[in-house]
Amino acid sequence: MRTNPFRRRLLQLAATAAVVPVALLPFGPATAAPSAAAASVAAPSFTKIEGAASDAAGLQPTVDAYRALLGEPNNGSAPGSQPAGRREINWDGTPDAQSAPNLLPRDFFNTTVPRGAVFSSGAGNKFQVSADSDNPTQTAVRFGNINPQYRENFNVFSAQRLFTPLGTNRMSVRFFQPGTTKPATVKGFGAVFTDVDKAGTTKIELYDQWGTQLWWQAVPKGTTANRSLSFLGVKTTADVYEVRITTGNAPLSSTNTDTSTRDVVVMDDLLYGEPQPLS
Repeated sequence: MRTNPFRRRLLQLAATAAVVPVALLPFGPATAAPSAAAASVAAPSFTKIEGAASDAAGLQPTVDAYRALLGEPNNGSAPGSQPAGRREINWDGTPDAQSAPNLLPRDFFNTTVPRGAVFSSGAGNKFQVSADSDNPTQTAVRFGNINPQYRENFNVFSAQRLFTPLGTNRMSVRFFQPGTTKPATVKGFGAVFTDVDKAGTTKIELYDQWGTQLWWQAVPKGTTANRSLSFLGVKTTADVYEVRITTGNAPLSSTNTDTSTRDVVVMDDLLYGEPQPLS
């Protein structure tokens, strides 16, 4: 028996309508609604302290306020994760053999001096601590060995040494249980910078262990044209696995002098929460 053409068309439409909803169904749990437990987890909180001054005395209250925020004690170079407190790196005890004109090993502050911090950069992982005034090689202080102008541009918060990556103005810090290769996280990070001349050129970024950015902010501009000191620090309820730092808009070099458009910046003290085992 021949099928009525109109009826045949209705059957075709019905068959087509039956497959469309299947094609539009979501694929697996990636698009499923979050569980009640996941939805109830609070977003991490961030408490920042920042400031700028013309000298160390002017910046001291800002740094002390951040120390209080992170909490006591300063655990120094105690090996292993401690139950509370913070760690600090001020560079000033760094031996001449690991200071300019020599390089600082990237893991120096986790191995030789166990404070749980390892540095890296995209320029060969080269870092330098500036020379002090009584070094045996008579190397110029405040990175004058790289460019004579820097001696006049940079100031110190804790005398006499400063710190910088070489060949780049970007670097990162990852954390470990001090003196070990076991990864760790911290609940806060802050740093002193010198000669931040332009707003927005220098910044701190926080990341979790999956590479998700948790927080970032630009460091305050200095209060004077040269030798200013700036500080930015944050405490958080999040687990910070990596900190990325941008210092100015140009790396240190013999040709990169500080100008109206080029902002050359280096660091002094680093302060961070006690490294705790990665969960």
